[in-house]
Amino acid sequence: MRLDDVCIVNSDVTASDDFYREGVGLERRMRNVRFADFLPGSGPRLAMWLRPSIAETVGPSYPTAQGLPFRVTLALPDAAAVEAAARRIPGAARLPGTGAVVTDPDGFVTVLTAPAASTGPGITSVELAVSDVGRTADFLERMGFVRRGVASDARVEFDGGDVTLTVLAASTVTPEAVGEPDTFTRSGGHVMLAVELDSGERVDELHAELKARGLVDSGPPAVYEWGARSSYFVDPDGYIWEIYAWVETPR
Repeated sequence: MRLDDVCIVNSDVTASDDFYREGVGLERRMRNVRFADFLPGSGPRLAMWLRPSIAETVGPSYPTAQGLPFRVTLALPDAAAVEAAARRIPGAARLPGTGAVVTDPDGFVTVLTAPAASTGPGITSVELAVSDVGRTADFLERMGFVRRGVASDARVEFDGGDVTLTVLAASTVTPEAVGEPDTFTRSGGHVMLAVELDSGERVDELHAELKARGLVDSGPPAVYEWGARSSYFVDPDGYIWEIYAWVETPR
């Protein structure tokens, strides 16, 4: 199973676009009045979607409570790119070695690093604070993600393709536990994680499986104007999940 999109829910697409393009230094893939995204490497796309638009698409299941902390780590092409971004972005904090922490206009935090020797640039890690690690791990396995490494009651890692997807007990990622600078998003904002499936039929099958487990959905899968057959779920911690497959040429 591959995580394809990390989509932040924002209040101003232009401000977010400027931040990630001009500040972080990413190359934009596409942009319209409600959406922009970037393909920073071989891993998931980094996207931003205007809050009223995504709330309308997700429907009544859109979370009303504030989102829990989460952390996204993005490897830039090299250490020089990290340093340049940290100089451009007001309030950027340096991390030991070649890392930096930057905060976008909506309070979403991104950890910037240089790529490992065996990998290139891109989103390398997504970590989600959750209220029940076992429950979320079970949901991710139902989605098709495969565990990696040694799991515990407080932490489980999954293979998300070119990215490590980790669920953490919320009690372990308090500001006191993380230290300074704080590397987790704590703005109460929401993030959507998208998973591409093989076919529209598989979207329908997985939708039925997840619905049977009591997850709150946006409604039956539908084909949207961008050409995907999709459905949206909100898990018990307020993380939004999209399951989709490309079935048409975008209109």
